[in-house]
Amino acid sequence: MDIEDLKQMKKQAGLTNQEIADLSGIPVSTVNKIFSGATKNPRYASLLALEQVLAKKEKIPFYYDDLKEEPAILREETVPYMYSAREYNGEDIERLSEWSRAELINGKLYMLSAPNRLHQYFVSGLIFEIRSHIKQNKGKCQVYASPFDVRLFGDDSTVVQPDILVVCNRDILTEEGCSGAPDWVIEIVSKSNSSHDYVRKLMQYQKAGVREYWIVDPFEKQVSVMNFEDPEKTAQYTYQDSVPSGVLAGLAIRFEELEEGY
Repeated sequence: MDIEDLKQMKKQAGLTNQEIADLSGIPVSTVNKIFSGATKNPRYASLLALEQVLAKKEKIPFYYDDLKEEPAILREETVPYMYSAREYNGEDIERLSEWSRAELINGKLYMLSAPNRLHQYFVSGLIFEIRSHIKQNKGKCQVYASPFDVRLFGDDSTVVQPDILVVCNRDILTEEGCSGAPDWVIEIVSKSNSSHDYVRKLMQYQKAGVREYWIVDPFEKQVSVMNFEDPEKTAQYTYQDSVPSGVLAGLAIRFEELEEGY
């Protein structure tokens, strides 16, 4: 996907730069520079986020209820999570019910909705593949699935719940979850929360030191692989491709086979 393709998609979608910024989470100044050509080599993450928004080909209304005490609902095509307009911290996370799924990013609390069946089907299949590979190779890494609190920077500033995470340094594992950046994170997007995974969480994972980040899109049947250690290995795959892991040598996953039986 290049800039000219995105410009054509933007024309077809009928969205303004401000609307694209609101939907993607990218600052409007950055969107302006990308479409004007002022930025010659935009970040891969930014292009992915723009593509996700423009691929919808229609305007999607967002509504924010500015409540002071409770998280307000962010409404898109479906409700992916609840979003708060006020500042939260780690203590707020601790006060939530153990059954609640929530993430804390930059002082904002996101209450995650329950995943659908397709989402859980992929999670269970991926966990099996990854755990089997680790066991067969007598590896020391461990794999976990959400709900599982990850304090990305080792404190309460950012608490996320990746769909799947692989940790090779067991020193960062605690009784409560993980205190530090996992080696490998996999997120499976829904139709309505793609910007949360493609932009907001991607930036946090990269900043924290996650080595590899996969974004699985079950609707477009694509897998975006971000290798933060070796950017040349960053690529986009289809379900027919064999997707190699940069963290677990020798492991490659074919999502077409993983989807069989659904």
